Amino acid sequence: MTYIYETHLHTAESSACGRTNAREYIPYYLDKGFHGIIVTDHFVGSPCFVGNRDASWREQIDKFCFGYEEALNEGIRRGLDVFFGIEQAFEGDECLIYGVDKSWLYEHPEIVHWNRKELFDSIDAVGGCVVQAHPFRVRDYVQRIILNNCVHGIEAFNAGNRPVDDIYALAFARHYHLPMTAGTDMHSISEHVGVYGVKFTEPWKDIYDYTRAIREHRHFELYAEPNRGVGEMLPLERPCEYRNAQDQPIPWSPEELLNKS
Repeated sequence: MTYIYETHLHTAESSACGRTNAREYIPYYLDKGFHGIIVTDHFVGSPCFVGNRDASWREQIDKFCFGYEEALNEGIRRGLDVFFGIEQAFEGDECLIYGVDKSWLYEHPEIVHWNRKELFDSIDAVGGCVVQAHPFRVRDYVQRIILNNCVHGIEAFNAGNRPVDDIYALAFARHYHLPMTAGTDMHSISEHVGVYGVKFTEPWKDIYDYTRAIREHRHFELYAEPNRGVGEMLPLERPCEYRNAQDQPIPWSPEELLNKS
């Protein structure tokens, strides 16, 4: 039997860009044959963070977690597994974080000030993982594409991407031997034509079944459109930079991916 999981989803309650209420996702994904979803609302590094930054840290976290909790309660009622995740933004890149929970966030208000390395080390220490989301996506707010080696994996396929974005992401992940994931980047069930995710042969007992699979490079399948990631590497529309753990640029160009993946 195959178990399909959504890895990248935003709720209207806890992401300013979300347009579907958390509870509405449950029947939608059940109808699509999914076994579970991970709610990854936008966190403090994003302008889509919905918390009042003048409120107490605990109040900010309560607001951030509300969409997940609404989905979780409806998932329990209807029979869809719901897991907790985070999407954090830096300068020119965003990452998906799996393996921490509300209690952990309560205890770490300093996360607001962490750089990529500090975030990676803290998540890694608790058995979680960091996946760079849609690494080659071009948006008006992205002035420079930032790639970095403070990640456990790469989101190779994202349903909100143009095909060329996924072509680069897949090649990058293969070139650096990084585990690959897929996700819808769901914001609205009325606007997405297809859904992406990951496929496992056993159901997850908890989110650590997913983080271990990524951290230990275990095999699992990606659930995406056929032939996604196949095609010509067109010139990138933004400057691109690859940084090390000290946040220093590493000499690199997208041409390194050509014929080396």
